[in-house]
Amino acid sequence: MTSKRSQIAKTVREHILAGNLRPGARLTEKALCELTQASRSSVREALQMLEQEGYVSNQPNRGVRVAVLDVQEAADIYQVRSVLEGLAARNFINMATPAQREKLDQTLSQLAVSVEEKDVAEQLEAIELFYEALLEGCYNRVLKSSLEALHGKISRLRATSILSPGRIKNTLQEMARIGAAIRNNDEEEAWLACVEHMRQTSAVAIRVISHLKERG
Repeated sequence: MTSKRSQIAKTVREHILAGNLRPGARLTEKALCELTQASRSSVREALQMLEQEGYVSNQPNRGVRVAVLDVQEAADIYQVRSVLEGLAARNFINMATPAQREKLDQTLSQLAVSVEEKDVAEQLEAIELFYEALLEGCYNRVLKSSLEALHGKISRLRATSILSPGRIKNTLQEMARIGAAIRNNDEEEAWLACVEHMRQTSAVAIRVISHLKERG
């Protein structure tokens, strides 16, 4: 059975990833109690959990705030992702079943619809499902576990980069390029498309993070 603090943490985490609680934003116990309809003690426990996961930070004289990733850490994560996801795409081309290929295409269709409807939560979910499908069909447990270990930070970076005006439309184009390369069984193009997608996403996220640091 899910504990109360886990339910609260899940709600706050979803708001952070959807961009409703932006990096650097202060989180007061009163506001979170109103948001989650929970007691202060339960909210405190949930915040401790989120701090351990890296979603929030608690600094003297600044209170609890949505965590802002370090620029260098973000750059390092994107560099690693570009290589691992490029490899995942190559493996997917060679190993994925027809059903897994269809599932990947469906996530791209879902993303296109959510972009058209300007539904940020659905956009984040579709992107998440795309990568879940990609990893499911790449059949490399070490690669999969390596990316899953970075899942929390990747999700936060994704939520950060999506805040940039117009970024989601470019994201759709870049991910559609990956999907097209996979459908065409073009391993080299799939690799290049993954690397380019990460390069573009990294540039946007680092720009947003740097701006938030300056404001903070």
